[in-house]
Amino acid sequence: MLFTPRRIGSVTIPNRTVFLAHETGFAEDGLPTERDAAYYAARARGGVGLIVGPSSMLVHPSASNPMYASGYDPDVIPRLKMIADAVHEHGTKVFAQLQHTGGEDTGEHAMRETWAPSAVPSEFGYEMPKRMEREDIEEVKLGFAKTAEHVKQGNLDGLELKAGHDGILRQFLSPKYNTRDDDYGGSIDNRVRLVNEVVEAIRDRVGEEFPVGIRLTLDEMEEGGYDYDYAVEVIRRLHPSLDFIDSDIATISKLHITDAPMHAPLGYTSEYYGAAREEVDIPVIAAGRINDLTKANDVLEEGRADFVGMCRQLIADADTVRKVRRGADEEVTHCIACNQNCLGGIHTNGHVGCIQTPRSGRETRIPHIEDREPASTPRDVLVVGGGPAGLSFAVTAADLGHQVTIRERETELGGQSNIATRVDSRQEFGDAVRNLKNQLGNRDVTVETDTEVVPEDVDPNAWDDVIVAIGASESQPDLQGPDVHRSWDVLQGEAVGGSVIVFDNNKHAAGVGVAEYLAADHDVTFVTTSYHPGDQLEGTNVPPFMETLYEHDVDIETHATVIGFEDNTAQLLNVYSEDVDTVSADSLVVAERREARTGLAGALEEQGFAAGSVHRIGDCVAPRLIDKAIYDGEMLARELST
Repeated sequence: MLFTPRRIGSVTIPNRTVFLAHETGFAEDGLPTERDAAYYAARARGGVGLIVGPSSMLVHPSASNPMYASGYDPDVIPRLKMIADAVHEHGTKVFAQLQHTGGEDTGEHAMRETWAPSAVPSEFGYEMPKRMEREDIEEVKLGFAKTAEHVKQGNLDGLELKAGHDGILRQFLSPKYNTRDDDYGGSIDNRVRLVNEVVEAIRDRVGEEFPVGIRLTLDEMEEGGYDYDYAVEVIRRLHPSLDFIDSDIATISKLHITDAPMHAPLGYTSEYYGAAREEVDIPVIAAGRINDLTKANDVLEEGRADFVGMCRQLIADADTVRKVRRGADEEVTHCIACNQNCLGGIHTNGHVGCIQTPRSGRETRIPHIEDREPASTPRDVLVVGGGPAGLSFAVTAADLGHQVTIRERETELGGQSNIATRVDSRQEFGDAVRNLKNQLGNRDVTVETDTEVVPEDVDPNAWDDVIVAIGASESQPDLQGPDVHRSWDVLQGEAVGGSVIVFDNNKHAAGVGVAEYLAADHDVTFVTTSYHPGDQLEGTNVPPFMETLYEHDVDIETHATVIGFEDNTAQLLNVYSEDVDTVSADSLVVAERREARTGLAGALEEQGFAAGSVHRIGDCVAPRLIDKAIYDGEMLARELST
């Protein structure tokens, strides 16, 4: 069923796949940009049936946010036409998403108060919003109507109202955030009133034939918020002219549930959209960690939804639908839900992206590999190291016509990811390497494992280029002794005592990962100088780790560093008060920073290789996160092919 057409209102969607709405970070001065158009066009080219974007187009200045387009501004119309033209060129349909952020935003950008149904602060924010007066409500309704008119004038095919994990429409529906006692509060009928009046105001502007749907949170998952049974009553009261329901769960304060990291299983929200489908006769869009189109098709065949929504999967691989449709399933780069460059990228890079796919979010700068001419002069290239950087280089270089040989000293390809995946909740992280290995298997690349490369064995006359991608090692901790261990050594089987102190000098996944690994059958004390464990992790990854640590009764000591460990006793220095305390344990495990393995590249250069023919990529340049390693590899392969 996945590749069959289906109507939403008056519009026929060519297949059942939907690219769900999300921030891109590309807006400038409140307007979508060419980067938005290129980003959406890439997914349309990749075969998706419907794109919901631009996301969260704001309907009123009281919801000012620089990351979102100002849909109420008439200047948005030509930008929407640009997006519509780019998407329609590939036969895909595109709906805009309309939103007012309400009390789940701050007034920092516009330097004004935020609006909400009641003066009830969001768990996500810290500001007390203004309780909306009747004239405010009328302004917001008018803003939705004007923005909808702009969407239609911009040649988009429909629109979606956001009453999802954030947004004022959901706040009006919620008994927690809507404590009004007038016509807009006090009962379900009154709380639904604004949504339905917004629909009516929109219909007055765009007519009955223009598709209008709603993204609806089916369970707020907050103390005092509404549950699924309440959501059903909302659904039964929604305006009859709505054309579809796009499923959502939780609120923005529970983003680790809404956009769950790899701790959550694939398809973890199916009970919600499946139950909603039984309540309505209009299409329902499934959502929630769907990254496999075979399982997506099962959702449709079993009648749990009419469309399958994917967000992070199509960020990871814009060509997912096209690849599967032509039978190239092994070419798909599957999302691993690390959230590092999609959600995290918005805050670190200023735009959406994917750790596995350098082109994602950089479509205007990095051309599609299929649009590149093969290298005019193919090169014989030796890649030393079969981790993410080396594999990324090899796949791209092979696509561009080079002859590539990989030599890896370990039995398995994968590099440091093979260590990370020893932690149960991080096993899916290995799919980043598995995706590359699958793609490597479809290319004519020679792979030699169990092969240690020493400079003397590499003949400068045999290779045009040598790519050194040998990664990094975990640094030795300052503290030494027979009962002091590095986290990598422990994850690879080094024995420790029954009671363990984990000192996190890494601050990312290494410390919390080894603590989780040990907590199942050891007494663990976690020590960090930070305010909480894993404070450099992308935010949605922290709550699941914290839940696991507390579930296993791990003692957590924050604001502390270990200054000594002797006779099974650690001295802990509070970095603020400078008080010293002691904790007893059999072993100390230190999650340290990493050191680049730099020696091989220099030694090869001394072997007589031509200047510029020895290249370092990934962690042996400087230890960083996996996205930089994959980026280094692909970009060097492209550079050598110019």
